[in-house]
Amino acid sequence: MSSPSSPAAYEPPRKRQRTVERELAETLRSSTSSNAHGVPDEVSAAEPSSSAASSLPLPPVSIGNVGTSDGGLQEADTATDTGSETRQTCARPEAGGSDAQGGTRDALEGMNRNASDKGKAKATMSSLSQGTHHNAPTDRPAEQSAHCAGCDRDHGGGADRARHAASGAGHTKAGSVMDIDHPGLARLAQDEDAPGRDAEYYIEGADCVIRVEDTLFRVHRYLLGRDSSAFQHMFSMPALQGGAPSQCAEGYSDDNPIRLYGESVERFRDLLSVLYDLPPQLQAYNTPEGNVDRLLTICEMTNKYHFASIEAWATDALYNVISGLHGRPQQPYDLAHCSSAWMRRLLEVAMLCGHDKLLQLVADRWVDRILKRDLRPIHALDIAARCGHNKLLGYAYYVQLLEMGPDFDPGVVEDGRQFARGWQYTFIDLETFVMGTVAAANGEPRIGTPAVLTREQKQRLLSGHWSLTRLWERLRGAPPRFDRPEGCTYHQHGCLSTWAQVWREVGRSGTTLRLEAADVLGRLKVMQEQLSTHADLSNALSPQCKRAALLALKAAVTEVEEGLAGHFRDLTASPASVQEERA
Repeated sequence: MSSPSSPAAYEPPRKRQRTVERELAETLRSSTSSNAHGVPDEVSAAEPSSSAASSLPLPPVSIGNVGTSDGGLQEADTATDTGSETRQTCARPEAGGSDAQGGTRDALEGMNRNASDKGKAKATMSSLSQGTHHNAPTDRPAEQSAHCAGCDRDHGGGADRARHAASGAGHTKAGSVMDIDHPGLARLAQDEDAPGRDAEYYIEGADCVIRVEDTLFRVHRYLLGRDSSAFQHMFSMPALQGGAPSQCAEGYSDDNPIRLYGESVERFRDLLSVLYDLPPQLQAYNTPEGNVDRLLTICEMTNKYHFASIEAWATDALYNVISGLHGRPQQPYDLAHCSSAWMRRLLEVAMLCGHDKLLQLVADRWVDRILKRDLRPIHALDIAARCGHNKLLGYAYYVQLLEMGPDFDPGVVEDGRQFARGWQYTFIDLETFVMGTVAAANGEPRIGTPAVLTREQKQRLLSGHWSLTRLWERLRGAPPRFDRPEGCTYHQHGCLSTWAQVWREVGRSGTTLRLEAADVLGRLKVMQEQLSTHADLSNALSPQCKRAALLALKAAVTEVEEGLAGHFRDLTASPASVQEERA
Protein backbone atom coordinates (compact mmCIF):
# COMPACT_ATOMS: atom_id res chain seq x y z
CA MET A 1 0.00 0.00 0.00
CA SER A 2 1.15 3.50 -0.80
CA SER A 3 2.29 5.84 1.87
CA PRO A 4 -0.48 8.03 3.37
CA SER A 5 1.57 11.10 2.49
CA SER A 6 1.19 10.45 -1.24
CA PRO A 7 -1.79 12.40 -2.60
CA ALA A 8 -2.26 9.98 -5.49
CA ALA A 9 -2.97 7.10 -3.10
CA TYR A 10 -6.03 8.91 -1.69
CA GLU A 11 -7.70 9.85 -5.04
CA PRO A 12 -9.73 6.68 -5.74
CA PRO A 13 -11.98 6.35 -8.75
CA ARG A 14 -15.67 7.24 -8.51
CA LYS A 15 -16.70 3.62 -8.09
CA ARG A 16 -14.32 2.91 -5.25
CA GLN A 17 -15.34 6.18 -3.56
CA ARG A 18 -18.97 5.07 -3.54
CA THR A 19 -17.91 1.73 -2.07
CA VAL A 20 -16.11 3.43 0.81
CA GLU A 21 -19.08 5.72 1.50
CA ARG A 22 -21.47 2.78 1.51
CA GLU A 23 -19.29 0.86 3.95
CA LEU A 24 -19.07 3.84 6.28
CA ALA A 25 -22.87 4.30 6.14
CA GLU A 26 -23.40 0.64 7.03
CA THR A 27 -21.04 1.06 9.96
CA LEU A 28 -23.05 4.02 11.25
CA ARG A 29 -26.34 2.15 10.94
CA SER A 30 -25.03 -0.92 12.72
CA SER A 31 -23.74 1.20 15.63
CA THR A 32 -27.30 1.66 16.89
CA SER A 33 -27.92 -2.10 17.17
CA SER A 34 -27.89 -3.91 20.58
CA ASN A 35 -25.93 -6.89 21.74
CA ALA A 36 -27.28 -9.82 23.78
CA HIS A 37 -27.22 -7.75 26.98
CA GLY A 38 -29.26 -4.87 25.62
CA VAL A 39 -26.16 -2.64 25.33
CA PRO A 40 -25.55 -0.71 22.06
CA ASP A 41 -22.77 -2.54 20.21
CA GLU A 42 -20.34 -1.21 17.60
CA VAL A 43 -20.38 -3.90 14.95
CA SER A 44 -17.36 -4.03 12.72
CA ALA A 45 -17.73 -2.95 9.15
CA ALA A 46 -18.51 -5.52 6.54
CA GLU A 47 -15.50 -7.10 4.93
CA PRO A 48 -14.49 -5.02 1.92
CA SER A 49 -13.63 -6.43 -1.41
CA SER A 50 -10.13 -7.58 -2.07
CA SER A 51 -9.29 -4.50 -4.05
CA ALA A 52 -10.67 -2.16 -1.46
CA ALA A 53 -9.01 -4.06 1.36
CA SER A 54 -5.68 -3.74 -0.33
CA SER A 55 -6.05 -0.02 -0.89
CA LEU A 56 -8.06 1.08 2.14
CA PRO A 57 -7.66 -1.16 5.27
CA LEU A 58 -10.57 -0.86 7.68
CA PRO A 59 -9.82 -2.91 10.80
CA PRO A 60 -12.84 -4.51 12.45
CA VAL A 61 -14.21 -2.63 15.44
CA SER A 62 -15.90 -4.49 18.37
CA ILE A 63 -16.65 -3.84 21.99
CA GLY A 64 -15.39 -7.32 22.82
CA ASN A 65 -16.89 -9.90 25.11
CA VAL A 66 -18.51 -8.77 28.31
CA GLY A 67 -15.91 -9.75 30.86
CA THR A 68 -15.87 -9.96 34.61
CA SER A 69 -13.53 -7.07 35.32
CA ASP A 70 -13.26 -3.44 34.46
CA GLY A 71 -9.95 -4.17 32.78
CA GLY A 72 -11.70 -6.17 30.06
CA LEU A 73 -14.11 -3.34 29.41
CA GLN A 74 -11.28 -0.83 29.13
CA GLU A 75 -9.45 -3.01 26.64
CA ALA A 76 -12.55 -3.30 24.48
CA ASP A 77 -13.11 0.45 24.57
CA THR A 78 -9.47 1.08 23.67
CA ALA A 79 -9.83 -1.17 20.66
CA THR A 80 -12.94 0.72 19.61
CA ASP A 81 -11.19 4.06 19.90
CA THR A 82 -8.26 2.79 17.87
CA GLY A 83 -10.53 1.54 15.12
CA SER A 84 -12.36 4.87 14.95
CA GLU A 85 -9.13 6.82 14.66
CA THR A 86 -7.94 4.48 11.89
CA ARG A 87 -11.12 5.00 9.91
CA GLN A 88 -10.85 8.75 10.26
CA THR A 89 -7.23 8.73 9.08
CA CYS A 90 -8.00 6.51 6.11
CA ALA A 91 -11.05 8.49 5.10
CA ARG A 92 -9.31 11.91 5.24
CA PRO A 93 -8.02 12.76 1.74
CA GLU A 94 -5.17 15.05 1.10
CA ALA A 95 -6.68 16.22 -2.14
CA GLY A 96 -9.47 15.24 -4.43
CA GLY A 97 -12.69 16.23 -6.07
CA SER A 98 -15.49 18.07 -4.38
CA ASP A 99 -17.74 15.02 -4.43
CA ALA A 100 -15.16 12.98 -2.61
CA GLN A 101 -14.59 15.74 -0.10
CA GLY A 102 -18.34 16.15 0.57
CA GLY A 103 -18.85 12.44 1.06
CA THR A 104 -15.88 12.23 3.36
CA ARG A 105 -17.16 15.20 5.40
CA ASP A 106 -20.50 13.48 5.90
CA ALA A 107 -18.68 10.33 6.93
CA LEU A 108 -16.63 12.24 9.51
CA GLU A 109 -19.77 13.80 11.02
CA GLY A 110 -21.28 10.32 11.24
CA MET A 111 -18.18 9.04 12.99
CA ASN A 112 -18.48 11.80 15.58
CA ARG A 113 -22.04 10.72 16.31
CA ASN A 114 -20.81 7.15 16.47
CA ALA A 115 -18.21 8.14 19.08
CA SER A 116 -20.97 9.73 21.19
CA ASP A 117 -23.04 6.56 20.96
CA LYS A 118 -19.96 4.58 21.92
CA GLY A 119 -19.55 6.66 25.09
CA LYS A 120 -23.13 5.90 26.09
CA ALA A 121 -22.50 2.21 25.46
CA LYS A 122 -19.40 2.36 27.63
CA ALA A 123 -21.30 3.95 30.54
CA THR A 124 -24.04 1.34 30.26
CA MET A 125 -21.57 -1.54 30.21
CA SER A 126 -19.69 -0.16 33.21
CA SER A 127 -22.89 -0.48 35.25
CA LEU A 128 -23.05 -4.23 34.63
CA SER A 129 -22.15 -6.26 37.74
CA GLN A 130 -19.06 -8.40 37.88
CA GLY A 131 -19.53 -12.05 37.13
CA THR A 132 -21.95 -11.47 34.20
CA HIS A 133 -21.48 -14.26 31.68
CA HIS A 134 -22.07 -13.91 27.96
CA ASN A 135 -24.91 -15.67 26.26
CA ALA A 136 -24.42 -14.35 22.73
CA PRO A 137 -21.43 -14.44 20.39
CA THR A 138 -19.59 -11.27 19.47
CA ASP A 139 -18.95 -10.26 15.90
CA ARG A 140 -15.29 -11.15 15.81
CA PRO A 141 -13.59 -12.35 12.65
CA ALA A 142 -13.01 -16.07 12.19
CA GLU A 143 -9.27 -15.48 12.24
CA GLN A 144 -9.42 -14.42 15.87
CA SER A 145 -9.34 -16.99 18.69
CA ALA A 146 -12.72 -18.24 19.92
CA HIS A 147 -11.78 -17.78 23.55
CA CYS A 148 -14.67 -17.36 26.01
CA ALA A 149 -14.01 -14.60 28.50
CA GLY A 150 -16.74 -15.87 30.81
CA CYS A 151 -15.47 -19.44 31.28
CA ASP A 152 -11.81 -19.35 30.17
CA ARG A 153 -12.48 -22.00 27.53
CA ASP A 154 -11.97 -22.15 23.77
CA HIS A 155 -15.12 -23.13 21.90
CA GLY A 156 -13.45 -23.71 18.55
CA GLY A 157 -14.72 -22.27 15.31
CA GLY A 158 -17.88 -20.44 14.45
CA ALA A 159 -20.23 -23.47 14.68
CA ASP A 160 -19.01 -24.48 18.12
CA ARG A 161 -19.13 -20.90 19.27
CA ALA A 162 -22.68 -20.54 17.98
CA ARG A 163 -23.79 -23.67 19.80
CA HIS A 164 -22.21 -22.39 23.01
CA ALA A 165 -23.93 -19.02 22.68
CA ALA A 166 -27.31 -20.53 21.73
CA SER A 167 -27.31 -22.88 24.70
CA GLY A 168 -27.80 -19.86 27.01
CA ALA A 169 -26.10 -21.67 29.86
CA GLY A 170 -22.75 -19.94 29.79
CA HIS A 171 -20.15 -20.46 32.45
CA THR A 172 -19.55 -18.72 35.75
CA LYS A 173 -16.22 -17.84 37.24
CA ALA A 174 -15.38 -18.44 40.85
CA GLY A 175 -16.96 -15.80 43.04
CA SER A 176 -19.57 -14.81 40.45
CA VAL A 177 -23.32 -14.84 40.94
CA MET A 178 -25.02 -18.13 40.06
CA ASP A 179 -27.98 -18.10 37.70
CA ILE A 180 -30.80 -18.84 40.16
CA ASP A 181 -33.34 -18.90 37.35
CA HIS A 182 -31.89 -22.04 35.86
CA PRO A 183 -34.67 -24.66 35.48
CA GLY A 184 -32.58 -27.44 37.03
CA LEU A 185 -31.86 -25.37 40.17
CA ALA A 186 -35.53 -24.48 40.49
CA ARG A 187 -36.55 -28.13 40.29
CA LEU A 188 -33.91 -29.08 42.84
CA ALA A 189 -35.10 -26.42 45.30
CA GLN A 190 -38.69 -27.52 44.75
CA ASP A 191 -37.85 -31.16 45.44
CA GLU A 192 -36.01 -30.30 48.65
CA ASP A 193 -38.92 -28.16 49.88
CA ALA A 194 -41.66 -30.58 48.88
CA PRO A 195 -43.83 -31.33 51.98
CA GLY A 196 -45.09 -34.77 52.92
CA ARG A 197 -48.61 -35.83 53.78
CA ASP A 198 -49.58 -36.62 57.36
CA ALA A 199 -50.27 -40.32 57.84
CA GLU A 200 -53.32 -39.79 60.06
CA TYR A 201 -54.89 -36.46 59.19
CA TYR A 202 -54.48 -36.23 55.44
CA ILE A 203 -58.06 -37.24 54.68
CA GLU A 204 -59.02 -37.81 51.07
CA GLY A 205 -62.21 -35.95 50.31
CA ALA A 206 -61.59 -33.22 52.88
CA ASP A 207 -61.68 -29.67 51.62
CA CYS A 208 -58.95 -27.79 53.52
CA VAL A 209 -55.20 -28.28 53.07
CA ILE A 210 -52.96 -26.88 55.81
CA ARG A 211 -49.20 -27.00 55.89
CA VAL A 212 -47.34 -27.08 59.21
CA GLU A 213 -43.55 -27.19 58.90
CA ASP A 214 -42.96 -29.83 56.18
CA THR A 215 -46.24 -31.75 56.63
CA LEU A 216 -49.56 -31.38 54.83
CA PHE A 217 -52.87 -31.91 56.63
CA ARG A 218 -56.11 -32.31 54.70
CA VAL A 219 -59.09 -31.82 57.01
CA HIS A 220 -62.68 -30.65 56.92
CA ARG A 221 -63.42 -26.97 57.07
CA TYR A 222 -66.61 -27.36 59.04
CA LEU A 223 -64.65 -28.89 61.96
CA LEU A 224 -62.05 -26.12 62.00
CA GLY A 225 -64.69 -23.43 61.54
CA ARG A 226 -66.80 -24.32 64.58
CA ASP A 227 -66.98 -22.68 67.99
CA SER A 228 -66.19 -19.14 66.72
CA SER A 229 -62.59 -20.18 66.16
CA ALA A 230 -59.90 -18.21 64.38
CA PHE A 231 -60.32 -20.54 61.40
CA GLN A 232 -63.99 -19.58 61.14
CA HIS A 233 -63.05 -15.94 60.71
CA MET A 234 -60.33 -16.93 58.23
CA PHE A 235 -62.75 -18.96 56.10
CA SER A 236 -65.31 -16.13 56.11
CA MET A 237 -62.90 -13.75 54.40
CA PRO A 238 -63.17 -13.34 50.60
CA ALA A 239 -60.95 -15.86 48.87
CA LEU A 240 -59.61 -14.23 45.71
CA GLN A 241 -60.48 -11.14 43.76
CA GLY A 242 -61.04 -11.02 40.03
CA GLY A 243 -63.37 -13.99 39.77
CA ALA A 244 -60.65 -16.64 40.06
CA PRO A 245 -61.82 -20.26 40.53
CA SER A 246 -62.14 -21.46 44.09
CA GLN A 247 -59.65 -24.26 43.48
CA CYS A 248 -56.95 -21.63 42.99
CA ALA A 249 -57.62 -20.09 46.42
CA GLU A 250 -55.42 -20.75 49.40
CA GLY A 251 -56.12 -24.01 51.19
CA TYR A 252 -57.86 -25.89 48.36
CA SER A 253 -54.90 -27.81 46.96
CA ASP A 254 -51.54 -29.22 47.96
CA ASP A 255 -49.82 -26.66 45.75
CA ASN A 256 -51.36 -23.72 47.61
CA PRO A 257 -52.03 -24.75 51.23
CA ILE A 258 -52.78 -22.56 54.24
CA ARG A 259 -49.45 -22.22 56.02
CA LEU A 260 -49.29 -21.99 59.82
CA TYR A 261 -45.95 -20.46 60.69
CA GLY A 262 -44.48 -20.92 64.15
CA GLU A 263 -46.46 -24.09 64.79
CA SER A 264 -45.23 -27.66 65.28
CA VAL A 265 -46.60 -30.77 63.64
CA GLU A 266 -47.09 -32.62 66.93
CA ARG A 267 -49.06 -29.83 68.59
CA PHE A 268 -51.30 -29.29 65.57
CA ARG A 269 -51.93 -33.05 65.40
CA ASP A 270 -53.05 -32.97 69.06
CA LEU A 271 -55.51 -30.20 68.21
CA LEU A 272 -56.96 -32.22 65.33
CA SER A 273 -57.24 -35.28 67.57
CA VAL A 274 -59.70 -33.56 69.92
CA LEU A 275 -61.71 -32.31 66.92
CA TYR A 276 -62.00 -35.78 65.37
CA ASP A 277 -62.14 -37.96 68.52
CA LEU A 278 -65.36 -39.78 69.40
CA PRO A 279 -67.01 -39.48 72.85
CA PRO A 280 -65.35 -42.64 74.28
CA GLN A 281 -61.96 -41.28 73.30
CA LEU A 282 -62.73 -37.90 74.88
CA GLN A 283 -63.96 -39.55 78.06
CA ALA A 284 -60.55 -41.20 78.49
CA TYR A 285 -59.12 -37.81 79.42
CA ASN A 286 -61.32 -37.72 82.55
CA THR A 287 -59.69 -40.79 84.06
CA PRO A 288 -56.54 -41.21 86.17
CA GLU A 289 -54.91 -42.90 83.16
CA GLY A 290 -55.57 -39.94 80.89
CA ASN A 291 -52.74 -38.39 78.90
CA VAL A 292 -52.26 -35.21 80.92
CA ASP A 293 -49.40 -34.00 78.75
CA ARG A 294 -51.60 -34.06 75.64
CA LEU A 295 -54.43 -32.48 77.61
CA LEU A 296 -52.15 -29.56 78.46
CA THR A 297 -51.28 -29.15 74.77
CA ILE A 298 -54.98 -29.20 73.87
CA CYS A 299 -55.62 -26.44 76.41
CA GLU A 300 -52.88 -24.30 74.90
CA MET A 301 -53.90 -24.92 71.28
CA THR A 302 -57.62 -24.36 71.80
CA ASN A 303 -56.81 -21.11 73.56
CA LYS A 304 -54.49 -20.06 70.76
CA TYR A 305 -57.06 -20.67 68.00
CA HIS A 306 -60.08 -19.53 70.07
CA PHE A 307 -62.00 -22.80 70.41
CA ALA A 308 -63.80 -21.45 73.49
CA SER A 309 -66.04 -24.40 74.43
CA ILE A 310 -63.33 -27.01 73.77
CA GLU A 311 -60.90 -24.96 75.87
CA ALA A 312 -63.35 -24.88 78.78
CA TRP A 313 -63.87 -28.66 78.52
CA ALA A 314 -60.11 -29.31 78.39
CA THR A 315 -59.26 -27.14 81.42
CA ASP A 316 -62.06 -28.70 83.47
CA ALA A 317 -60.84 -32.17 82.54
CA LEU A 318 -57.30 -31.16 83.50
CA TYR A 319 -58.45 -29.88 86.89
CA ASN A 320 -60.42 -33.08 87.55
CA VAL A 321 -57.43 -35.28 86.81
CA ILE A 322 -54.87 -33.19 88.71
CA SER A 323 -57.07 -32.75 91.78
CA GLY A 324 -57.66 -36.52 92.00
CA LEU A 325 -61.42 -36.29 91.47
CA HIS A 326 -61.41 -39.55 89.50
CA GLY A 327 -58.61 -41.15 91.53
CA ARG A 328 -54.95 -40.51 92.14
CA PRO A 329 -53.25 -39.46 88.91
CA GLN A 330 -50.14 -41.09 87.53
CA GLN A 331 -46.96 -40.27 89.44
CA PRO A 332 -45.39 -37.95 86.85
CA TYR A 333 -48.58 -35.84 86.97
CA ASP A 334 -49.23 -36.09 90.72
CA LEU A 335 -48.76 -32.73 92.44
CA ALA A 336 -47.23 -34.50 95.42
CA HIS A 337 -44.40 -36.00 93.36
CA CYS A 338 -44.04 -33.97 90.14
CA SER A 339 -41.10 -31.69 89.38
CA SER A 340 -40.89 -27.91 89.50
CA ALA A 341 -40.96 -27.80 85.70
CA TRP A 342 -44.28 -29.64 85.71
CA MET A 343 -45.68 -27.33 88.36
CA ARG A 344 -44.62 -24.36 86.28
CA ARG A 345 -46.32 -25.63 83.14
CA LEU A 346 -49.55 -26.36 84.98
CA LEU A 347 -49.56 -22.87 86.44
CA GLU A 348 -48.85 -21.28 83.05
CA VAL A 349 -51.77 -23.16 81.45
CA ALA A 350 -54.06 -22.13 84.30
CA MET A 351 -53.02 -18.50 83.79
CA LEU A 352 -53.39 -18.74 80.01
CA CYS A 353 -56.89 -20.18 80.12
CA GLY A 354 -58.04 -18.16 83.13
CA HIS A 355 -58.97 -21.20 85.23
CA ASP A 356 -58.86 -19.85 88.79
CA LYS A 357 -59.56 -23.16 90.54
CA LEU A 358 -56.68 -24.87 88.77
CA LEU A 359 -54.35 -21.94 89.47
CA GLN A 360 -55.22 -21.91 93.17
CA LEU A 361 -54.79 -25.68 93.46
CA VAL A 362 -51.37 -25.74 91.82
CA ALA A 363 -50.10 -22.69 93.74
CA ASP A 364 -51.14 -24.10 97.12
CA ARG A 365 -49.54 -27.49 96.41
CA TRP A 366 -46.40 -25.77 95.21
CA VAL A 367 -46.17 -23.74 98.43
CA ASP A 368 -46.53 -26.89 100.54
CA ARG A 369 -43.72 -28.64 98.73
CA ILE A 370 -41.49 -25.56 98.87
CA LEU A 371 -41.94 -25.40 102.64
CA LYS A 372 -41.06 -29.09 102.91
CA ARG A 373 -37.98 -28.41 100.77
CA ASP A 374 -39.05 -30.97 98.15
CA LEU A 375 -38.85 -28.32 95.44
CA ARG A 376 -36.40 -25.47 95.03
CA PRO A 377 -38.08 -22.08 95.49
CA ILE A 378 -36.00 -20.41 92.79
CA HIS A 379 -38.14 -22.02 90.07
CA ALA A 380 -41.25 -20.23 91.36
CA LEU A 381 -39.86 -16.70 91.69
CA ASP A 382 -40.52 -15.56 88.15
CA ILE A 383 -43.88 -17.16 87.45
CA ALA A 384 -45.24 -16.22 90.88
CA ALA A 385 -44.50 -12.57 90.11
CA ARG A 386 -46.16 -12.88 86.69
CA CYS A 387 -49.32 -14.59 87.86
CA GLY A 388 -49.72 -12.24 90.84
CA HIS A 389 -50.32 -15.04 93.37
CA ASN A 390 -49.13 -13.39 96.60
CA LYS A 391 -49.01 -16.55 98.65
CA LEU A 392 -46.73 -18.35 96.23
CA LEU A 393 -44.68 -15.21 95.67
CA GLY A 394 -44.19 -14.56 99.37
CA TYR A 395 -43.25 -18.12 100.32
CA ALA A 396 -40.99 -18.61 97.31
CA TYR A 397 -38.94 -15.52 98.17
CA TYR A 398 -39.09 -16.28 101.88
CA VAL A 399 -37.67 -19.80 101.57
CA GLN A 400 -35.15 -18.66 98.98
CA LEU A 401 -33.93 -16.04 101.44
CA LEU A 402 -33.47 -18.71 104.10
CA GLU A 403 -31.46 -20.85 101.69
CA MET A 404 -29.04 -18.09 100.74
CA GLY A 405 -25.46 -18.89 101.72
CA PRO A 406 -22.95 -16.67 103.51
CA ASP A 407 -21.82 -15.10 100.23
CA PHE A 408 -25.42 -14.61 99.08
CA ASP A 409 -25.20 -17.91 97.23
CA PRO A 410 -28.66 -19.02 96.01
CA GLY A 411 -27.87 -22.72 96.16
CA VAL A 412 -28.61 -25.20 93.38
CA VAL A 413 -31.46 -25.78 90.95
CA GLU A 414 -32.03 -29.51 91.53
CA ASP A 415 -35.16 -30.48 93.43
CA GLY A 416 -35.09 -32.72 96.49
CA ARG A 417 -34.34 -32.40 100.19
CA GLN A 418 -30.80 -33.64 99.67
CA PHE A 419 -30.04 -30.41 97.81
CA ALA A 420 -31.49 -28.10 100.48
CA ARG A 421 -29.33 -26.31 103.01
CA GLY A 422 -29.34 -27.29 106.70
CA TRP A 423 -32.93 -27.27 107.98
CA GLN A 424 -35.33 -29.03 110.33
CA TYR A 425 -39.04 -29.18 111.03
CA THR A 426 -41.08 -30.62 113.90
CA PHE A 427 -44.81 -31.18 114.11
CA ILE A 428 -46.98 -29.52 116.71
CA ASP A 429 -50.11 -31.36 115.72
CA LEU A 430 -51.65 -32.91 112.62
CA GLU A 431 -52.29 -29.57 110.95
CA THR A 432 -49.33 -27.41 111.94
CA PHE A 433 -45.61 -27.95 111.69
CA VAL A 434 -42.73 -25.80 112.79
CA MET A 435 -40.22 -25.19 110.02
CA GLY A 436 -36.93 -23.49 110.63
CA THR A 437 -33.44 -23.31 109.23
CA VAL A 438 -30.06 -23.69 110.81
CA ALA A 439 -27.38 -21.49 109.35
CA ALA A 440 -25.13 -23.53 107.07
CA ALA A 441 -21.54 -23.80 108.19
CA ASN A 442 -18.92 -21.93 106.19
CA GLY A 443 -17.36 -24.09 103.56
CA GLU A 444 -20.27 -26.54 103.47
CA PRO A 445 -19.90 -28.58 100.28
CA ARG A 446 -22.59 -27.95 97.69
CA ILE A 447 -23.61 -30.40 95.00
CA GLY A 448 -25.67 -29.86 91.90
CA THR A 449 -25.98 -27.09 89.34
CA PRO A 450 -25.52 -23.59 90.82
CA ALA A 451 -28.61 -21.41 90.65
CA VAL A 452 -28.52 -17.91 89.19
CA LEU A 453 -30.62 -14.96 90.33
CA THR A 454 -31.51 -11.90 88.32
CA ARG A 455 -30.68 -8.42 89.55
CA GLU A 456 -34.33 -7.74 90.38
CA GLN A 457 -34.58 -10.96 92.38
CA LYS A 458 -31.48 -10.10 94.36
CA GLN A 459 -32.88 -6.65 95.13
CA ARG A 460 -36.14 -8.20 96.30
CA LEU A 461 -34.31 -10.65 98.56
CA LEU A 462 -32.19 -7.91 100.13
CA SER A 463 -35.24 -5.72 100.66
CA GLY A 464 -37.07 -8.67 102.21
CA HIS A 465 -34.25 -9.41 104.61
CA TRP A 466 -34.16 -5.82 105.83
CA SER A 467 -37.95 -5.63 106.19
CA LEU A 468 -38.32 -8.97 108.01
CA THR A 469 -35.57 -8.26 110.54
CA ARG A 470 -37.25 -4.97 111.39
CA LEU A 471 -40.56 -6.79 111.74
CA TRP A 472 -39.04 -9.22 114.24
CA GLU A 473 -37.68 -6.40 116.35
CA ARG A 474 -41.18 -4.97 116.62
CA LEU A 475 -42.89 -8.31 117.32
CA ARG A 476 -40.60 -9.55 120.05
CA GLY A 477 -41.07 -6.38 122.09
CA ALA A 478 -44.86 -6.11 121.66
CA PRO A 479 -46.86 -9.30 122.32
CA PRO A 480 -50.12 -9.80 120.45
CA ARG A 481 -53.05 -8.21 122.29
CA PHE A 482 -56.35 -9.91 123.04
CA ASP A 483 -59.64 -8.75 124.54
CA ARG A 484 -60.79 -9.69 128.02
CA PRO A 485 -62.94 -12.78 127.85
CA GLU A 486 -66.04 -13.38 129.94
CA GLY A 487 -65.28 -14.44 133.51
CA CYS A 488 -61.78 -12.90 133.85
CA THR A 489 -61.72 -10.52 136.83
CA TYR A 490 -58.01 -9.76 136.98
CA HIS A 491 -57.33 -9.18 133.27
CA GLN A 492 -55.51 -5.83 133.03
CA HIS A 493 -52.96 -6.22 135.84
CA GLY A 494 -52.81 -9.99 136.01
CA CYS A 495 -53.31 -11.77 132.68
CA LEU A 496 -51.97 -9.10 130.31
CA SER A 497 -48.87 -8.30 132.37
CA THR A 498 -48.00 -11.98 132.79
CA TRP A 499 -48.54 -12.58 129.07
CA ALA A 500 -46.19 -9.71 128.15
CA GLN A 501 -43.49 -10.89 130.54
CA VAL A 502 -43.55 -14.49 129.36
CA TRP A 503 -43.63 -13.36 125.70
CA ARG A 504 -40.39 -11.39 126.04
CA GLU A 505 -38.75 -14.22 127.95
CA VAL A 506 -39.56 -16.81 125.28
CA GLY A 507 -38.50 -14.42 122.53
CA ARG A 508 -34.99 -14.26 124.08
CA SER A 509 -34.67 -17.98 124.59
CA GLY A 510 -31.96 -19.96 122.84
CA THR A 511 -34.51 -22.16 121.08
CA THR A 512 -35.99 -19.11 119.40
CA LEU A 513 -32.77 -17.30 118.60
CA ARG A 514 -31.08 -20.29 117.00
CA LEU A 515 -33.12 -19.53 113.91
CA GLU A 516 -32.06 -16.79 111.53
CA ALA A 517 -33.22 -13.26 112.27
CA ALA A 518 -35.14 -13.05 108.99
CA ASP A 519 -36.99 -16.30 109.74
CA VAL A 520 -39.87 -14.50 111.43
CA LEU A 521 -42.37 -17.28 110.78
CA GLY A 522 -40.02 -19.92 112.10
CA ARG A 523 -39.40 -17.96 115.32
CA LEU A 524 -43.08 -17.24 115.85
CA LYS A 525 -44.00 -20.90 115.44
CA VAL A 526 -41.24 -21.97 117.82
CA MET A 527 -42.56 -19.43 120.34
CA GLN A 528 -46.07 -20.74 119.81
CA GLU A 529 -44.90 -24.24 120.76
CA GLN A 530 -43.09 -22.99 123.89
CA LEU A 531 -45.94 -20.77 125.07
CA SER A 532 -48.55 -23.51 124.75
CA THR A 533 -46.70 -25.52 127.42
CA HIS A 534 -45.31 -22.68 129.54
CA ALA A 535 -46.00 -23.18 133.25
CA ASP A 536 -46.44 -19.51 134.15
CA LEU A 537 -49.17 -19.05 131.59
CA SER A 538 -50.98 -22.07 132.92
CA ASN A 539 -50.76 -20.82 136.52
CA ALA A 540 -51.19 -17.06 136.17
CA LEU A 541 -53.73 -16.86 133.32
CA SER A 542 -57.28 -18.02 133.43
CA PRO A 543 -58.12 -20.76 130.94
CA GLN A 544 -60.15 -18.27 128.90
CA CYS A 545 -57.30 -15.75 128.79
CA LYS A 546 -54.68 -18.37 127.90
CA ARG A 547 -56.80 -19.62 125.02
CA ALA A 548 -57.39 -16.05 123.82
CA ALA A 549 -53.64 -15.29 124.00
CA LEU A 550 -52.72 -18.33 121.90
CA LEU A 551 -55.40 -17.45 119.34
CA ALA A 552 -53.96 -13.92 119.12
CA LEU A 553 -50.53 -15.42 118.43
CA LYS A 554 -51.99 -17.62 115.73
CA ALA A 555 -53.66 -14.60 114.14
CA ALA A 556 -50.32 -12.76 114.20
CA VAL A 557 -48.66 -15.67 112.39
CA THR A 558 -51.45 -15.67 109.77
CA GLU A 559 -51.04 -11.93 109.28
CA VAL A 560 -47.32 -12.33 108.69
CA GLU A 561 -47.95 -15.17 106.22
CA GLU A 562 -50.44 -13.16 104.24
CA GLY A 563 -48.15 -10.17 104.10
CA LEU A 564 -44.97 -12.00 103.13
CA ALA A 565 -45.09 -10.83 99.53
CA GLY A 566 -45.18 -7.20 100.66
CA HIS A 567 -41.80 -7.54 102.37
CA PHE A 568 -40.09 -8.52 99.12
CA ARG A 569 -40.79 -5.39 97.14
CA ASP A 570 -37.73 -3.75 95.71
CA LEU A 571 -37.00 -0.81 97.99
CA THR A 572 -34.58 0.68 95.46
CA ALA A 573 -37.33 1.13 92.85
CA SER A 574 -38.99 4.47 92.30
CA PRO A 575 -42.10 5.27 94.35
CA ALA A 576 -44.22 5.23 91.19
CA SER A 577 -43.11 1.68 90.43
CA VAL A 578 -43.90 0.56 93.96
CA GLN A 579 -47.38 2.08 93.80
CA GLU A 580 -48.02 0.42 90.44
CA GLU A 581 -46.90 -2.96 91.79
CA ARG A 582 -49.14 -2.64 94.83
CA ALA A 583 -52.10 -1.76 92.62
